[in-house]
Amino acid sequence: MMSRFLFLSLVVLTSAAGCSKPGGSEAQAPRSQQSAAASDEASASGKLKFKDADDRERFSLKPKEDGAKLVDGEDKELARYKWKGTALKISGPDDAVLGYVVGSAGGALTVRDAEQRQILFTLARQGPGWRLNDAKGALLYSVSPSDDGADIQDAAGSEVARVKLREGKVSLRDASGRTLLATKSLVRADAAACLAFERLDLPLRVALLFFLQSEARQP
Repeated sequence: MMSRFLFLSLVVLTSAAGCSKPGGSEAQAPRSQQSAAASDEASASGKLKFKDADDRERFSLKPKEDGAKLVDGEDKELARYKWKGTALKISGPDDAVLGYVVGSAGGALTVRDAEQRQILFTLARQGPGWRLNDAKGALLYSVSPSDDGADIQDAAGSEVARVKLREGKVSLRDASGRTLLATKSLVRADAAACLAFERLDLPLRVALLFFLQSEARQP
């Protein structure tokens, strides 16, 4: 009799312990949901953060209601971008106008001076890729799509950089494969390729990237 009583007691205790598990799982659910929400919020922010091979932040592009702001790794402002109709105005931290990026009906982008009187550079379609020309129409760089990103070549046809899309990361690498910049943000390969245009100052390179990335660009 005593042994039967002990057996029944053990069954009751085991059942009680089993019933307590769902309660424990429910207690952990909010933490999991909060982590997912935080991740979604970070993705929705639209901030593009670029780091070097040593995982040091080099610069970030922070979206604003009417454009974006470029800051360095110390959060120091480098440039401002503001939409003016179909044109993207580029200004320095002191509000001095550095230039404009203007789209055309043919899909080409022109980088113009502060008065929009002179075309400094033109980024135009070349088959499935792009070509960057200077003010005189001379080729500076060409961008060609690849299986895992894009390849960037100079006027002589030599590879100067490549963009790799791999495992949720977009990286810009030199011709030897060394990582120059990388981001975990969703950046188009051809947009990231603009960062390899060293003939342009960084604010202009990022302006081209931002223009290509933005859904606001309408000829």
